[in-house]
Amino acid sequence: MADFDVWHSRPFDVHVWSDHQEVNDVVETVYNSLSEDQQQTIQGKSNNTGRASGKTHLKLVLIDLYVAWKTDPDLCIGIALGKDAFKVKSRYNALHISTRVRDVVRCLEEQDYIDFSKGSYNRTGSRRGNRTSRMRAAKRLIDLFLNLDLEPYELNIHHNKECIVLKDHDVDENGEPIRVKGQKKSKDIDYTDTPDTIQMRSELAAYNALLAETYIDIPSLTDPRITRIKTNGDIQVIPIDQTNKFVRRIFSRGSWEMNGRFYGGWWQQVSKDLRKQITINDNPTVEVDYKGLHVAILSAQKGIRDDPKDRYDLSYQILPQFDLKEQRAIVKLLVLTAINAKTEKSAFSAFRYDRPIGSLQKKLTDSELSLLLNAFIDKHPHLQADLCSDQGIKLMKTDSQITAEVLKASSELKVPILSVHDSYIISVFDVELLLELMKEATKKVVGSSLAMEQETLSYEDIVDQKAPDRVVGQDTFIDLHNETATIDNKTPEYEERLLRFIQHRKSQYDDTYWLVPPSNHY
Repeated sequence: MADFDVWHSRPFDVHVWSDHQEVNDVVETVYNSLSEDQQQTIQGKSNNTGRASGKTHLKLVLIDLYVAWKTDPDLCIGIALGKDAFKVKSRYNALHISTRVRDVVRCLEEQDYIDFSKGSYNRTGSRRGNRTSRMRAAKRLIDLFLNLDLEPYELNIHHNKECIVLKDHDVDENGEPIRVKGQKKSKDIDYTDTPDTIQMRSELAAYNALLAETYIDIPSLTDPRITRIKTNGDIQVIPIDQTNKFVRRIFSRGSWEMNGRFYGGWWQQVSKDLRKQITINDNPTVEVDYKGLHVAILSAQKGIRDDPKDRYDLSYQILPQFDLKEQRAIVKLLVLTAINAKTEKSAFSAFRYDRPIGSLQKKLTDSELSLLLNAFIDKHPHLQADLCSDQGIKLMKTDSQITAEVLKASSELKVPILSVHDSYIISVFDVELLLELMKEATKKVVGSSLAMEQETLSYEDIVDQKAPDRVVGQDTFIDLHNETATIDNKTPEYEERLLRFIQHRKSQYDDTYWLVPPSNHY
């Protein structure tokens, strides 16, 4: 067995599927190469262990191994093989995969189709701790994969995947469960549908269908992957591709009143600087934010509409080691932390935990942080009851309702809008539409429009600024168009990825919205 990096992994996906004949041929080749005993093991003596057949389990594992290999040849798949790893009748297991998958994995390993590493359940000094088993395609299987000329997005990569998720714990900004010492491992909670969940699922399914048609990329990348450091110190490789666009709405603490934000698109996992380079359907984009959203929502809920433009500027210096600009940044982070914290003590601890080692901010005492927080409260007394009282999770529900309105309009108008919780990314040509949608969404959800901001000018902004420069007989429209719409950092690899996606859409679909003759679709 070849050695491989077991930490360079992603979880096993039980929702990948394909009916391509080339895929079926690979499945048949592998199945027929197994011994009679192995075939019987996979099929089982009965179907009581799961509604899916043994060959369905084999096909699913092979497809997911193909997707991982196609995404990154070094990427392995983390798979839990315990008796309680798969709940057959769960809404989060649409293909009804059972523990029979363990037999599939074992047979594939015995036939040298996969490299396999058993899960680790004891700490060995590594800060990573325990892990599930790992597998990846071995040479024998890769030789079969080489006959497949299919991009992962040409497969049914999110087959019947549940997009409305109810979890028992909180999640981080990427939708990953937040591990709290002493708490059991987070799990997805099954639930009975209601008119609200049915409507949410219908609206989000329409949005995901729009994203599936949409080409989203970073044109400067030759290899469409980026690397980031996770909060636990692990290195994560994020595919910047057309399969990593599926969005779910996640509710927390087993309650439909907690969280509800939209998670899943790769654009949520990259830095703000990289987000500036995102293209949508080969057009440059602009990101628009709500300004201080949670504080603004709390103020609006109390009927206060005339908050100062800069809520975090205290106007006078409180701690001598920081100037006013540094103090403002500290106050902003402290207030946002306090909104999410349950107590003042936990707010101060969380603030210091997130500060760089050795920085002056990390050395701030509870007394010093209390001075800053009290100064903010003196300036905004209406917010006192909302600080250090676990309001963040409830505010996330409110801002998710705002985002739901924006994304619903995105689907209906066939104008792709990417959400990053309290900000949105859109084509440079559609910014004015987005501003109007954001305004209407906050009016509907919180009763008033909230302030917005953007760092990059939209096409309309530049046209408005340049219009007075036009003279008779000399129209500068083309120059303006080139200035705002031209992408000057396209790599040949980006052009190739874009062309292949267009060819796929044209060959398989008749009505991809952005590849049909242009019309005023909104």
